[in-house]
Amino acid sequence: MERKIKLVEQQDENRLMELLGAQLWAAGYNADTACIITVSTDYSSVVGQYLRHRLSSSGEVCEGFGVDVPYPDENWDDKYKSEINQAFTTHMGILQKRTPILVEAGVIRGGNYEWVTNWMRKYLAFDKKIITLALYENLHSRFKSDFVGEYYDNETEDLTFWWERENRHWK
Repeated sequence: MERKIKLVEQQDENRLMELLGAQLWAAGYNADTACIITVSTDYSSVVGQYLRHRLSSSGEVCEGFGVDVPYPDENWDDKYKSEINQAFTTHMGILQKRTPILVEAGVIRGGNYEWVTNWMRKYLAFDKKIITLALYENLHSRFKSDFVGEYYDNETEDLTFWWERENRHWK
């Protein structure tokens, strides 16, 4: 069965970023209490940037950084492991003071969130709460995010953002 395109238009993306930003703010997350970690910067940078500014407080933009993760046709090789280790080590001081909020535009299977949170626990001995957020999350994802803008069914829909161009990793 061919899946239909679930096209996320710019206004959909904006609406869900505002909704999730308001939910995070209402839950007490802001520049004084949180650090935004953009997972999969090629797809999620807009969400991370928006939320960092949306959670500004006391004249400060929310701290944050990004990490790249493997595409579906790749594995967690030495390159990805080295990059994630460097990014988290560089920002460890802020992570010890604030709640990390991992953000992704789309969680399809949940493998990257599962890997990153397990890695944080194992290699950083991170024992505090880790918040996860997805603009869109597949109903069948093995990882369930704390904050979700909207759910979709990856078995019948192919999540596609208005700014995406075809690439070899999503065949």
